[in-house]
Amino acid sequence: MQATHFTDWTSAEELTKTVKERLLEPYVVQDSKPNVLDPDLLELLLEMYGDDESFSHESLKKFSISQILTYLQSTHKYYMQKKLPEIEQSLWHIFHRSEGAEKKNLSALAIFFNKYKQDLMEHIQMEEKGFFPYVWQLSQAWEKNDSSPEEIQAILALSPIPTFEEKHHSIEDELKEVAHILLEYTEGADLPLMFRVFLNQVQLFELELRKHALIEDHVLLPMVQEMERQIRTRLF
Repeated sequence: MQATHFTDWTSAEELTKTVKERLLEPYVVQDSKPNVLDPDLLELLLEMYGDDESFSHESLKKFSISQILTYLQSTHKYYMQKKLPEIEQSLWHIFHRSEGAEKKNLSALAIFFNKYKQDLMEHIQMEEKGFFPYVWQLSQAWEKNDSSPEEIQAILALSPIPTFEEKHHSIEDELKEVAHILLEYTEGADLPLMFRVFLNQVQLFELELRKHALIEDHVLLPMVQEMERQIRTRLF
């Protein structure tokens, strides 16, 4: 199956804007500063968002775990505070301007989307309250090298990686189903502008989540596992 690229849906300027936007207030993680990322990392992220089919994820592993994690957490805030509210607002406007059978169909779609939103929020909270704090704590102890072996062992004992791997399903697949339902619903229809905007928002967000999951699964997780391995080798 041919990969879908961000450049299929948006211009290079828009792509640059959407990646950079999450690195500014209010999306940057607490205790970080705007533009905290290495410019070389930002350039590689833009390359990946443009086309992940031929992109080498290994190239991102030369940066620190803290840098990768800062980007992922800022992206979570960007999704929760901007992208999801924008999609909801579009759906709300469409629903309240529809009537009859169309409104009934949109009502079912709204229920489906709200369920998806709840699943996504739970998914993000699982990472923000479990996996990410562990990664921050362990990486700081590793980089500063000022923790005792006992303290390091206590951190390692709390590793959520097995749970993370078990529960880290492809949440973007659920959103893809939303997009599929929309396409079926609108097949052959002369779509009003508002509906086309909503459909485009859903499709772009599904692509966004796919890129985000690639960074988590193919960059951050292997880096953390390697860090754990090196720490255990050093300790034992």
